[in-house]
Amino acid sequence: MLMLVIAGILIVAWPGVVDSIGASTSGTIVEKHEVVRVFAGDWFRHFEITASYSIPGRPMEHRAACDVTESTYDSLRQGNTVTVHYIPNLLVQPFVPATHLSPCTAMGGISLNTPVRHLGIALLALLPIVFLWRVLHIRSAAWLFLAWIGLTLAWVAMPRTEPEPRRRVPALATVHHVVTVTKLFESRNSNRDIPLQHPYQIVELQFVPPGMDTPVMAVDKVDQNSLPGLQEGQSLPIVYDAGNPRVARLVGGTRLFPAQARQTVLSIGIGFAILAAIGMAFSAFARTARRRVGI
Repeated sequence: MLMLVIAGILIVAWPGVVDSIGASTSGTIVEKHEVVRVFAGDWFRHFEITASYSIPGRPMEHRAACDVTESTYDSLRQGNTVTVHYIPNLLVQPFVPATHLSPCTAMGGISLNTPVRHLGIALLALLPIVFLWRVLHIRSAAWLFLAWIGLTLAWVAMPRTEPEPRRRVPALATVHHVVTVTKLFESRNSNRDIPLQHPYQIVELQFVPPGMDTPVMAVDKVDQNSLPGLQEGQSLPIVYDAGNPRVARLVGGTRLFPAQARQTVLSIGIGFAILAAIGMAFSAFARTARRRVGI
C-alpha cells in the first residue's frame, strides 16, 4: 500500500521535476483528440493535445502529447504555441516521461464523469463504517460493510440517462460509435452478470458546433431499437445545449432502460437481503445453542 502511495506521489510530482530541471523550448499544437471509451456499461472521456517541437542542435522534429482538462482543450487551437519542458537525456527511453507541456495538469487525465463522482461519494460513506469497525471495534459493523458493497455496486453500475440540454439547439451529428449493453456488472466471469431484459445503446455523436475548430464528442444513451438501424457513419438529428455542446440527445430515441434496470436490481437485492436475514438468524440461533450447551 505504501509503495502505491509513493508511486502516486511521484507520478503527480514528476511534471514539476521536468519543469524545474529540464530545458524548455517553444512547441506548436499540431493535433487535438477527444476520446470516449465505453467500459462496464458506461463511458469515460479524456482530451489529448499533441505539440511538435525542435531541440537546438538536433535536426529531427520531436512530438509530445498529454491529457488536458475540457476547458483547456476547448481554449487551444491547432497552431497555438505552448512551452515544452524536456530532459534531453531521457528522450531516448520509453519508460519515464521526458517531456511536459505547459497546459498539462494532473487533473487532465482524470475523467470526472458520473460513475467516478458516485464512486467518490460512496467511498466517503464508507468512512463511518470503517470507524465503527476498526476504531470502536463494533464487530456488527461488518454487516454494514457488506450492505455498503451491495449498495455501492448497484448505485455506481446502475445505468442512467444522460443530462438533457437546457438551451436546445438543433443540429446534425455523425454516429461515431455504438455499443449495445445487454448486461449489468458485465465481466469475464459470466456467472456474475445480470442480463437486462431491456438493453440500451451508448451512442457517440460527433459534430462541429459554431466557434469550434475541431469536432466535439457527445454521448447519448437510448433504448435498443428505439432508433431502428442505428449504425456508425449515420447522420442523425440531435439537440444540444448551447452552453455545453457535449450535452446532446438524439431526436426520437426513448430512454426507459434505467427504470427497467432498477426493477431488476431491486428484485435481486431483495432476494439477497432475505438470504442475509436468514443467515443472521441462523447465526444467532447457533450462538444461543452453544451457550446453552456450555451452561
